[in-house]
Amino acid sequence: MAGVERPVPTCLVLGVAGGGKSLLARRLRQLNTEEGSAELGEPPATLPTVGTNLTDLRLPRTVTLRELGGCMGPIWHSYYGECSALLFVVDAADPTQVSSSCVQLLSVLSAAPLAAVPVLILFNKIDLPCYMSVMEMKSLFRMQDIVSCATQPITILETSARDGTGLAEVLQWLRATLGDQR
Repeated sequence: MAGVERPVPTCLVLGVAGGGKSLLARRLRQLNTEEGSAELGEPPATLPTVGTNLTDLRLPRTVTLRELGGCMGPIWHSYYGECSALLFVVDAADPTQVSSSCVQLLSVLSAAPLAAVPVLILFNKIDLPCYMSVMEMKSLFRMQDIVSCATQPITILETSARDGTGLAEVLQWLRATLGDQR
């Protein structure tokens, strides 16, 4: 028997409601299928996710992004068992969400099934004039403490799902993390 079919790795996309998870997933798919050569154009309209959205990317291996609505926070844990990587999206333009985002992030990082799962934290919406810089966000989140106490590898990027800033780096991280698992 030549090669055993391996299950498709799943990357959970989590974060508080309104952080930009849906648009992020759509833009990643758009960039991935167009190989990043075309203009992204106007962002499509999105609605808050109630439930889950699935997006497949070829990196070159197929990877499934499973975006869970922010309102589903209390049951996110039921999806951790299938998780191979995690994107945690934070709205960097909404200071009122920082504390709830931090609490959710700490909860996710302390979950036993995710103890070794690579995590990419995205400070999103940096295209908005009122966004907080990565230095401000790291300070508010006490990111140095979080990274030093976490058991999983953590990477941090600034992104704008609206204008595409940082999305090539997200795809690069996904490729390096999941795209060529054998």
